[in-house]
Amino acid sequence: MPARLKRLKRSSDLNGSGLFRGFAVFALVIGGLAGCSGRNIHSDLTENPDVMVRGWTLQTHPDPQMSDHGLDYSNPVLVENTLIFGSRTVGLIALYPTINQQRWVLPIPGGVISELTIDRGAVFFGAGDGFLYSVNAENGRVNWRYEIRNPIISKPAVSGGRVFVTTSDDTIYAFDAGTGKWLWHYRRRTAPTATILGASSPLVDGNEVLAGLSDGFLVALSVADGQLKWERKLHQGTKFTDVDARPVLDEAVLYIPSYDGALYALKRQGGEVIWRFDAGGSKSVEVDGPRLYFPSSDGVIYALKKENAKILWKFELDHGTPTRLVVTDKYVIVGSSFQYLYVIDKNTGKGLYRLNIGYGSGFAGSPAYDPSKQRVYFLSSGGNLYSFSLKTPGKTPAKITALSE
Repeated sequence: MPARLKRLKRSSDLNGSGLFRGFAVFALVIGGLAGCSGRNIHSDLTENPDVMVRGWTLQTHPDPQMSDHGLDYSNPVLVENTLIFGSRTVGLIALYPTINQQRWVLPIPGGVISELTIDRGAVFFGAGDGFLYSVNAENGRVNWRYEIRNPIISKPAVSGGRVFVTTSDDTIYAFDAGTGKWLWHYRRRTAPTATILGASSPLVDGNEVLAGLSDGFLVALSVADGQLKWERKLHQGTKFTDVDARPVLDEAVLYIPSYDGALYALKRQGGEVIWRFDAGGSKSVEVDGPRLYFPSSDGVIYALKKENAKILWKFELDHGTPTRLVVTDKYVIVGSSFQYLYVIDKNTGKGLYRLNIGYGSGFAGSPAYDPSKQRVYFLSSGGNLYSFSLKTPGKTPAKITALSE
């Protein structure tokens, strides 16, 4: 039975009382969090209530000074009326986000170190204790766990009753999603010595599993046995060779960037290059009709024509690297690894909103978006969970009640 913490509190209420003591903390290096002071390109942007309203903030670290060291890399996910997220200091936490009440907590030594995937009522993720977990989303009980030892830092992919993950040593694993039984693994032997933090979440399409690797290649493996079917070298940069983004498939075209190279459009069968766009990245593109929205590793958000990568607009962050994007009918919402969260006009690229969460802090994991309630949730790298309500024209944003004491 998962342990229950007495109560999750507002950041202003948590003062080192020992609520979260006793859990191991591991250092996590997030690119762009450290370094010199950021620029202030968008000093004219404010927390514009006509665009988005900030609701509650939940702090999971007992020591506020810990919250600026880039510890959390997980993502919040929504399952019906429940918000689930991973913490490096606690483990797995489930909340009722509209009434801001804890549902359950699963303590895990070393915490959660990958992004979460939900499938058929189970939460899949990699943890700091070296295990891949499947957890019941309803009650927080562990369905199964498998010891891999090497950090699982990719978001698991679930398809056809199987779960696929990529580890930090460029090994792609396949397991039975229901039982956790090992099925196969593919190990790359040519991994470079210096890589950025992260790993490509596999994409399953038909009888192939596709994933990027830190040696700069995109590989296609057999779903049945993990045998290599084809590969395509993508890295053309000068520093890091990593291909850490999840491939995105749209109309028989794959879109995937290398971190220090370029964004590629590839033919799904065989990986032939259709076009390349000279900006790297570690986050997936968002496809929206004839457009692509791309968060690049040089701190620029691009809107591109899908057919030929023509730039429609670009928006430069003040500092740091971007998270994965939330694309709504009006906005592009993105967090920076350093200090700010932004809302951008989807059609024009004009900045509409900026939230300063503190010097040296920022975001690393992907946000969650609830289109039915127009709410957005971000987990900062410092372990603070933020809730926001988007403004609908002509309506007052839905109120998000503060956490009860």
